[in-house]
Amino acid sequence: MRSFYLPDLSEFTFFCFPHSVGNYTKPDQHHINRMEGVQDFSLHYIAEGSGYVELHHKKYELNKGNVFLHIPKDPMRYYQSHDDPWNIYWIQFYGNALSAFLLENGHYQSSVWTQSHASLIESSFEHLLDEIEQFNFLRPSRISALNYSVLIEFISHATPLSAYRNLNNFEKITALLPEMQKKAHLPFELAIWSDKLGLTPHYFCSLFKKATKMTPVSYITKCRIQSSKQLLLSHPSMPIKEVAMQCGYPGNSYFNKKFMESEGKTPAEFRELNRSIKGRS
Repeated sequence: MRSFYLPDLSEFTFFCFPHSVGNYTKPDQHHINRMEGVQDFSLHYIAEGSGYVELHHKKYELNKGNVFLHIPKDPMRYYQSHDDPWNIYWIQFYGNALSAFLLENGHYQSSVWTQSHASLIESSFEHLLDEIEQFNFLRPSRISALNYSVLIEFISHATPLSAYRNLNNFEKITALLPEMQKKAHLPFELAIWSDKLGLTPHYFCSLFKKATKMTPVSYITKCRIQSSKQLLLSHPSMPIKEVAMQCGYPGNSYFNKKFMESEGKTPAEFRELNRSIKGRS
């Protein structure tokens, strides 16, 4: 069992900071019943085993990869399975702008989720625990950054438990992203990519948006712009037209338009600005 309770450092006005954080690995007993809740946000991630949480007069069974979030002062009741004790990570945290941030990202009430990239949130928890174990609270800014890492991994990869039936398809889409990035310079044909997963184009787009928070075309555009920025800087004498063609745009006009939308400047301006910065460094 690893658990740490930190002093109140709210005077630092960090975006987020833990009140407490820990990891219980198959404890003999773990049954929490706080009808008044706690004053901070509370996030729990199940790495192994199983258990239950009760929210909004409903009981949810929890398994590996599930996460549950409690809003401050919401009733809390959760407990592990007798037959399959869990390995659970938890954190209670606060911050001046947290409520607005979580609300903006759709987390307006206590809820249950499935983590599509479980290893990332687990790694973030471990880094935070290691930091506190080694340095206590001597490096509060580092603790705050690691707290944010846990939070952003949760937000970026959380799928509502009610949508669990789609998780395999979400993972298939995530696994497809490197190939899409590698071939982003080729003409984008939606039907080809949806056929790879045996999905209709419409359903592929719907799942893609839920899994990545963007459309397939938006993702391809981001990949192309990223590639173009690398070419503009690594090949300073390459004509803009050639950069455009290598990144999937047949002509300057549309490439300039998409680049401007993304970066707020033309490709030539971007190259010149970064050339000037390099010259001054």
